[in-house]
Amino acid sequence: MAKTSGGLRRNGSSVRTMTEEQYLGAMGYGRSGFGDVALAKGNYRNGSGRAILQRQNQKDREYSNRRESLRQEYNRLVSSGEIRQPTRIEQLMQTARGNSDNEAVRAARRALQKRGINWRGG
Repeated sequence: MAKTSGGLRRNGSSVRTMTEEQYLGAMGYGRSGFGDVALAKGNYRNGSGRAILQRQNQKDREYSNRRESLRQEYNRLVSSGEIRQPTRIEQLMQTARGNSDNEAVRAARRALQKRGINWRGG
């Protein structure tokens, strides 16, 4: 098995490795698509304000429904073997490569070190 940018290659075939959230983000439906930052700034008690909130709620429902259908697609791809979920070690390695000011990064590095795995080079 050779490591490639698209995942692991076995006998000429490529299997992508990604989490469900990475898949959703790659399809354009990441977590950050919900809500609108500007809505936190106003008072929406009047009719036009309620209409703004209703439109945003409708967008959020549609976004959530699309994410759910993509989740089902992701699970189908995992079951068929076209995509595989990363192992716990692969997830820790990816997290450990982040900014050392982040507590999650330091925890991932400690977990890998405890297992005797060098997070710097693999």
